[in-house]
Amino acid sequence: MTTVAWDGKTLAADRRMAGYMTTCKIFPIPGGYVAGAGTMDQLVEVAAWLQEGGDKPRLPDDPESEFIVVRGSEAFWLTWPYLREVRIREPFAALGSGAEYALGALAMGADARTAVAVAAQFDPHTGGGVDAVDIS
Repeated sequence: MTTVAWDGKTLAADRRMAGYMTTCKIFPIPGGYVAGAGTMDQLVEVAAWLQEGGDKPRLPDDPESEFIVVRGSEAFWLTWPYLREVRIREPFAALGSGAEYALGALAMGADARTAVAVAAQFDPHTGGGVDAVDIS
Protein backbone atom coordinates (compact mmCIF):
# COMPACT_ATOMS: atom_id res chain seq x y z
CA MET A 1 0.00 0.00 0.00
CA THR A 2 1.55 3.35 0.98
CA THR A 3 1.32 6.22 3.46
CA VAL A 4 -0.19 9.66 2.83
CA ALA A 5 -0.14 12.42 5.45
CA TRP A 6 -1.68 15.90 5.68
CA ASP A 7 -0.59 18.34 8.40
CA GLY A 8 -2.79 21.29 7.46
CA LYS A 9 -0.07 22.85 5.28
CA THR A 10 1.65 20.01 3.46
CA LEU A 11 0.44 16.89 1.67
CA ALA A 12 3.06 14.12 1.61
CA ALA A 13 3.22 10.55 0.29
CA ASP A 14 5.85 7.86 0.03
CA ARG A 15 7.04 6.63 -3.36
CA ARG A 16 7.01 2.81 -3.01
CA MET A 17 5.06 0.91 -5.62
CA ALA A 18 4.94 -2.83 -6.26
CA GLY A 19 7.59 -3.53 -3.63
CA TYR A 20 10.63 -2.22 -5.48
CA MET A 21 9.57 0.48 -7.96
CA THR A 22 8.94 4.10 -7.07
CA THR A 23 6.56 6.76 -8.37
CA CYS A 24 4.86 9.96 -7.27
CA LYS A 25 1.43 9.40 -5.70
CA ILE A 26 0.43 13.08 -5.52
CA PHE A 27 -1.38 14.48 -8.54
CA PRO A 28 -2.34 18.09 -9.33
CA ILE A 29 -6.05 18.69 -9.87
CA PRO A 30 -7.94 21.93 -10.52
CA GLY A 31 -7.67 23.98 -7.34
CA GLY A 32 -5.51 21.50 -5.45
CA TYR A 33 -4.04 18.01 -5.23
CA VAL A 34 -5.09 14.40 -4.71
CA ALA A 35 -2.97 11.68 -3.12
CA GLY A 36 -3.86 8.09 -2.53
CA ALA A 37 -2.83 4.81 -1.04
CA GLY A 38 -3.54 1.37 -2.40
CA THR A 39 -3.83 0.20 -5.99
CA MET A 40 -1.96 2.45 -8.42
CA ASP A 41 -4.52 1.78 -11.16
CA GLN A 42 -7.31 3.07 -8.90
CA LEU A 43 -5.27 6.14 -7.91
CA VAL A 44 -4.51 6.98 -11.54
CA GLU A 45 -8.19 6.57 -12.51
CA VAL A 46 -9.40 8.82 -9.68
CA ALA A 47 -6.71 11.44 -10.41
CA ALA A 48 -7.61 11.49 -14.12
CA TRP A 49 -11.30 11.91 -13.26
CA LEU A 50 -10.55 14.79 -10.88
CA GLN A 51 -8.24 16.40 -13.48
CA GLU A 52 -10.48 16.02 -16.50
CA GLY A 53 -14.02 15.68 -15.17
CA GLY A 54 -16.51 13.46 -16.91
CA ASP A 55 -17.98 10.26 -15.54
CA LYS A 56 -16.73 8.92 -12.23
CA PRO A 57 -14.37 5.99 -12.67
CA ARG A 58 -15.79 2.50 -12.49
CA LEU A 59 -13.88 0.89 -9.67
CA PRO A 60 -14.40 -2.39 -7.78
CA ASP A 61 -17.12 -2.62 -5.13
CA ASP A 62 -14.44 -3.60 -2.62
CA PRO A 63 -11.78 -0.92 -3.10
CA GLU A 64 -8.20 -1.29 -2.06
CA SER A 65 -7.51 2.43 -2.24
CA GLU A 66 -8.09 5.55 -0.15
CA PHE A 67 -7.75 9.18 -1.21
CA ILE A 68 -7.16 12.62 0.29
CA VAL A 69 -8.04 15.68 -1.76
CA VAL A 70 -6.65 19.08 -0.75
CA ARG A 71 -8.35 22.19 -2.12
CA GLY A 72 -7.01 25.44 -0.76
CA SER A 73 -6.40 24.97 2.93
CA GLU A 74 -9.06 22.27 3.31
CA ALA A 75 -8.62 18.51 3.07
CA PHE A 76 -11.27 15.98 2.08
CA TRP A 77 -11.56 12.22 2.20
CA LEU A 78 -13.19 10.60 -0.84
CA THR A 79 -15.98 8.28 0.27
CA TRP A 80 -16.47 4.90 -1.32
CA PRO A 81 -18.04 3.89 -3.68
CA TYR A 82 -19.45 7.32 -4.60
CA LEU A 83 -16.18 9.30 -4.44
CA ARG A 84 -17.82 12.21 -2.64
CA GLU A 85 -15.58 14.71 -0.87
CA VAL A 86 -16.12 14.74 2.90
CA ARG A 87 -14.28 17.51 4.75
CA ILE A 88 -11.65 16.39 7.24
CA ARG A 89 -12.13 18.52 10.36
CA GLU A 90 -9.07 17.33 12.26
CA PRO A 91 -5.89 19.43 12.05
CA PHE A 92 -4.05 16.48 10.43
CA ALA A 93 -4.84 13.18 8.76
CA ALA A 94 -3.14 10.10 7.36
CA LEU A 95 -4.18 7.06 5.37
CA GLY A 96 -2.69 3.89 4.01
CA SER A 97 -0.81 0.98 5.48
CA GLY A 98 1.46 3.22 7.58
CA ALA A 99 -1.29 5.60 8.72
CA GLU A 100 -1.05 4.67 12.41
CA TYR A 101 2.67 5.47 12.50
CA ALA A 102 2.14 8.71 10.60
CA LEU A 103 -0.73 9.77 12.86
CA GLY A 104 1.41 9.14 15.93
CA ALA A 105 4.19 11.29 14.48
CA LEU A 106 1.73 14.05 13.53
CA ALA A 107 0.22 13.98 17.02
CA MET A 108 3.71 14.52 18.45
CA GLY A 109 4.20 17.63 16.28
CA ALA A 110 5.91 16.21 13.18
CA ASP A 111 5.17 17.72 9.79
CA ALA A 112 3.69 15.58 6.98
CA ARG A 113 7.06 14.81 5.36
CA THR A 114 8.50 13.60 8.65
CA ALA A 115 5.35 11.61 9.43
CA VAL A 116 5.66 9.67 6.16
CA ALA A 117 9.38 9.12 6.82
CA VAL A 118 8.56 7.75 10.29
CA ALA A 119 5.96 5.41 8.79
CA ALA A 120 8.59 4.16 6.32
CA GLN A 121 10.78 3.06 9.23
CA PHE A 122 8.11 0.69 10.54
CA ASP A 123 5.70 -0.17 7.71
CA PRO A 124 7.15 -2.55 5.08
CA HIS A 125 4.75 -1.18 2.43
CA THR A 126 5.94 2.42 2.82
CA GLY A 127 9.27 3.67 1.52
CA GLY A 128 11.30 4.75 -1.49
CA GLY A 129 11.46 8.39 -0.42
CA VAL A 130 8.86 11.09 0.17
CA ASP A 131 7.14 13.50 -2.21
CA ALA A 132 5.33 16.52 -0.80
CA VAL A 133 3.52 19.66 -1.85
CA ASP A 134 3.22 22.73 0.35
CA ILE A 135 -0.16 24.44 0.18
CA SER A 136 -0.11 28.19 0.69
